[in-house]
Amino acid sequence: MKLQILFFAIMLYCSCNVVDRVEQALDDDKLKYGNRTIRSLQAELKSDTRKAIRQIGVREAKETAGELYASGVYEKAYYYYDYINRKKPLDKEVSYRLGVTALAVRDYVNAQQNLKFYIGRKDYPLARYYYGISLMHLNEYERSIQQFDRFLEEYTDVDSTLFDLAQRYREGATFAVNPRMSTYNLDRLFTNVNSGYTETGPTSAEEGRMFFTHFDKDAKSTIKAVSLGGMDEPTPLSETINKPDFINKDPMVASDGKTLYFTRCYYGELPECAVYIGNIEDDGEVKAVRKLGEGINLPGFSSMHPSVAINEFGQEILYFSSDRPGGYGGLDIWFSIRLTTGKYTRAYNCGSRINTDFDEVTPYFNEEEQVMYFSSNHPETMGGFDVFKAKGEKKYWSKTIGVGVPVNSSADDYYFRIQQDATGYLVSNRNGAPFADYANCCDDIYTVNGKR
Repeated sequence: MKLQILFFAIMLYCSCNVVDRVEQALDDDKLKYGNRTIRSLQAELKSDTRKAIRQIGVREAKETAGELYASGVYEKAYYYYDYINRKKPLDKEVSYRLGVTALAVRDYVNAQQNLKFYIGRKDYPLARYYYGISLMHLNEYERSIQQFDRFLEEYTDVDSTLFDLAQRYREGATFAVNPRMSTYNLDRLFTNVNSGYTETGPTSAEEGRMFFTHFDKDAKSTIKAVSLGGMDEPTPLSETINKPDFINKDPMVASDGKTLYFTRCYYGELPECAVYIGNIEDDGEVKAVRKLGEGINLPGFSSMHPSVAINEFGQEILYFSSDRPGGYGGLDIWFSIRLTTGKYTRAYNCGSRINTDFDEVTPYFNEEEQVMYFSSNHPETMGGFDVFKAKGEKKYWSKTIGVGVPVNSSADDYYFRIQQDATGYLVSNRNGAPFADYANCCDDIYTVNGKR
């Protein structure tokens, strides 16, 4: 389960970074679908899995796919079922499972096209549920509501987690029909930054530069710097930051312009991500890189998506996402206060007004507004991760509200970072990414302008 949580890409994650999560809804059925966090390893899974598939026949591929599906590893199972379906397109079980697993890699068109054939069939009682989710991601909210209504009428176990989830997804689709609007404008960055793969974690540096994370076709991550406003090729930071054989991502420049926070992940038998810090020198190099202490990086669990704020008393507060114990479920947003000694206190949960039983990721605190921006993939969104905001600090927050369209969409929207001059960034896998394998496969960086 931890591996599934750590895979966003997360983007988002991230990333992607971030990252679709598959949870067990019933004791005998692992078909509850929820978005994973930032999908950092999506490309690696795709590359490694396709290499493995090329070495085996259809029968062996089907056996492997079945094992992955039964274990809930839908991200890998998808590529096997896609391969098998191309070879034997009339296999009903393969087609249905391809539709279900396509949701985990955000291939929503493929999910919708395969699942529609199984709606209303007694031997596939959850097809309508998954079909409704695929329609949400394709911006077909009214049709999605109809499917959830039918599912809630037909599904007999009204006390199940799945029944509750269907109700919550329906609420999200209902809201999305007439969404909150904002006055923000979005523009996709030039292709010297965005590629056919994944770009996440944008943060402003000095002298008109931006740091961000690029994932190539083999999911090798690189934190890069680029001067905005031109067509210069991004330059990778040194191996002090881009340590080989690790996932290095989520750069965040502190308000002093001299401190860089970032995430480094090790994917071994017990995969973990941790928050690191380094000093930005006058020549642009980052030195004195060190891992933060156990108050933030709890052994055996992951911490990621760092963001630093200075409050009115001069306290430096580090916000980050973590799957550590004591949260509300999935990834929660936590905070730690930097003491005058330079050390950080133990982490505290930001509370139930920010966190839910799903994933909350990519926090960003706007000091001028005293507002936290973050993303969540709980079912009452427009689809996948939406950006939310709340005023306050630490454990004390106002009621959260969605930032609104066009920031939020039927896709995954995260890494929203709005600055004092009302400009900023967003990462999203919405339609239109250049050179993409399929419509929603990959995260791109957008610039944001305007203020609500």
